[in-house]
Amino acid sequence: MKRLVLDNKTDVINQIRSYLEMNSEAKFIHRLQVILLFANTENGSCDAVSSIFGNSPRSVSNWIKKINRTGKIESLRSKPQPGMPSRLTQAQKAEIKAALPETPEKWGISGRKWNGKNLSIYIKQRFDITLEVRACQRLLRELGHRVSLSLRKEKSGKTASTPCL
Repeated sequence: MKRLVLDNKTDVINQIRSYLEMNSEAKFIHRLQVILLFANTENGSCDAVSSIFGNSPRSVSNWIKKINRTGKIESLRSKPQPGMPSRLTQAQKAEIKAALPETPEKWGISGRKWNGKNLSIYIKQRFDITLEVRACQRLLRELGHRVSLSLRKEKSGKTASTPCL
């Protein structure tokens, strides 16, 4: 029998992870599956199980400790998170991250490098969501976008490196 191959493996994995992050019931079931695999694997380790599911070994260890401490699988349910939820979905953030290697000019926005201001414009045009410049600066950092440094002259005439953000 021919071995099956998953087409667009990375895309499918990203879709599944995005779904798991957005759905608390799916997150709970995922944790149960990880624990079930750990329980049914002889000489299983948190490292081995976590690598299969893409979780950190620390998370798997914490889930096991929580079940051992409480004796109930319900303890693995997510608690409500404090603070305002993100206005952007994980899929939208992934799309933004994919756009960052290109220049803003490709998307009809003036500027050769991404900064909070032009990212705010991009998000408004693409998703019809308004984010303040400072929130976009944090998002750039969250997405791992490196801030390039530009040189500008200070009043004293010396040049100083300052972030473009």
